[in-house]
Amino acid sequence: MIFIPVGLIFIPILSGVIIYLFKHRYVNYLSIVAQLLVTILVIVYYVTFKESYSDTYIVFGLWDERIGISLYNDALSLSFVMLSVFIWWMVLLYTLQTKEEDYNFLFFLLFLEGVFLGLLQSNDLFNMFVFLELTTLLVTILIAFTKTGESFRAALYYLLLNTSGVLAFLLGIILIYNSFGTINVQIVGSMMSSVYDGQILIKFAFVLMLAGISVKTALFPVFTWLPRAHGVAHSAISALLSGLIVKGGIYMFLRITTMYEGASFAYHDFFFVIGGLTALIGVVFALSQKDIKQVLAYHTVSQVGIIMMGISNINQEIAYGGLLHVFNHAFFKSLLFLGAGIIVAQYGTKKIHDLRGVFKTMPFVSVFMIVGMLSITGAPFFNGFISKSVIKYGIEGNIRYWILYAVNIGTATSFLKLSQIFFGQKKQVGEKQIIVHYVPLMTLSFVCIIFGLMYIPISDGFFGIDLTYVKILKLSSFVDYGVTLLIGYMIYVFVVKKDYIFIKRLRMFNLSFDKANYLFIIYIVVMTLYFIS
Repeated sequence: MIFIPVGLIFIPILSGVIIYLFKHRYVNYLSIVAQLLVTILVIVYYVTFKESYSDTYIVFGLWDERIGISLYNDALSLSFVMLSVFIWWMVLLYTLQTKEEDYNFLFFLLFLEGVFLGLLQSNDLFNMFVFLELTTLLVTILIAFTKTGESFRAALYYLLLNTSGVLAFLLGIILIYNSFGTINVQIVGSMMSSVYDGQILIKFAFVLMLAGISVKTALFPVFTWLPRAHGVAHSAISALLSGLIVKGGIYMFLRITTMYEGASFAYHDFFFVIGGLTALIGVVFALSQKDIKQVLAYHTVSQVGIIMMGISNINQEIAYGGLLHVFNHAFFKSLLFLGAGIIVAQYGTKKIHDLRGVFKTMPFVSVFMIVGMLSITGAPFFNGFISKSVIKYGIEGNIRYWILYAVNIGTATSFLKLSQIFFGQKKQVGEKQIIVHYVPLMTLSFVCIIFGLMYIPISDGFFGIDLTYVKILKLSSFVDYGVTLLIGYMIYVFVVKKDYIFIKRLRMFNLSFDKANYLFIIYIVVMTLYFIS
């Protein structure tokens, strides 16, 4: 049983290598076989874990645990692993017919899966760094895979900015090793309680590691790589990036802050503010966009901000809401990106004002997209409502609630704007729709609804969270959502639709790589002053 975590890492990688070496159409279907094997291993692992309720801790090569390579799995990591395998299934099924002969694409896609599963299970900081750097390189290649000038520029921007973040993370690791003589996460965490509060190096290590993770997570002000990358990548890769890869940063944030728990670092307020700013700025930029993929990309920034507002809270119930939103966002944002990819491919444009009559032209895709829109805007009976409600209930009665409410109104406004694409007459589109595309869209739509209806047993079974206090059928829930839509519609009609000069300037905003690095340095300085002064 202890070799299952190793299998989860190497089965996708080895399958990708075989696909690359043989370069044959039928060998490419090994990707499905590999995914089936990984799924079986995950299910067996989960069942075993639920029976024993014991974490899995593996040290390789008979080395001392202080210096040996080790993997660690608990409820958190296993939940992320299951989410990862599920999203990879959706991406593989989505690309099955269009990429079935593209061995290069499948090689990088499967290699990335193995590396990402390694990141989630790693128990020493240096291995986290290695997996993080490999993830950065592989994602760079996949962003550039469309082989256009725009995609190459976005991929290079992503690579350089994220490399800066990864290097900051590495410097933090060096300081941890210098202070503790080990980089084993569990051992360092157990030693944190003995740390004297004035040890500046350990605090600075925290700053550097969290600053690096902030880039990977696309937090304010180091989020500028995300809309560039999502806007030009293949829609399946955009779904993977938005639905899952940025969640790797969220996972690392949880691991590092848990490691520092014994030192009693008061990080909660700082990252709540960062989360709030990220959410607000993301939704403001989304409102200014006229490109459907850019709208979705900036809403990834915004939703990551909501997640950070949740998981950074000292109140455990609110933190659970943020964690639940990680999963809900993965479902509805993957759905929206995959659906948008089909629409863009059929119409040959990403411009919202050129996309009309989508409902009559592509009724099934439209229904799936509407499910995603209802989910992201927090409509009752859909999964986004549940996680947002958990966060909302916890922060009611103070200014934090109004930040979240403003973000929800902005999100509603943005998707009311996007809903224009469904109206109009049926159009003749370029290609025949590929039926296999419907499978991941239908599956994701089903999950969004199931998580919105069956949230009590699902939350209790997977996360051990009691959500019986969240009531779907409360009149106030429907009134609140209706008021949000009404205010959002008014903002759209009287502000967004008029496309004022400040909206155009927001849309044209473009931060160069050197300025993005200056912001990253300023971010590190601000964090240093906050946590060390």
